[in-house]
Amino acid sequence: MNLQSNRGFTIVELLIVIVIIAILAAITIVAYNGITNRAKSAKAQSTASNVVKKMEAHNAETGSYPATFAALSADSTKSFYIDSNAATLVATAISAPTDEKSINIATCTGGGYRVSYWKYTAPAAVQFMNYGGATAASTCSTLYAS
Repeated sequence: MNLQSNRGFTIVELLIVIVIIAILAAITIVAYNGITNRAKSAKAQSTASNVVKKMEAHNAETGSYPATFAALSADSTKSFYIDSNAATLVATAISAPTDEKSINIATCTGGGYRVSYWKYTAPAAVQFMNYGGATAASTCSTLYAS
């Protein structure tokens, strides 16, 4: 009987292929998580920016900023209308929310307001957008109610 007719892979060759596949899978998973976190951060920032634009439109039309978030979603005929599915008001400090639509609005001493949203990319943290006279040094503590 000829031994050369029984060809196949050795266990070492199979282990090398498995290790290479595992390394490629690990790289793919890390890259995917980074991409999804960047997408979530972009969506959260876009939601916060949209709310800011609607608040500015409310100020332009009525002469004042809305006192509550509900004022923005009360009348669908107004230019400052926000659909309740477009943004979710969080009445407490934002800390790793469950979706990218979660925002927080606080009025600031000396006027203006601060819109907060969650940045999912490293280092994950709350991001702030100051408007209407608010600055980074402003004390903003009164949270909007829904």
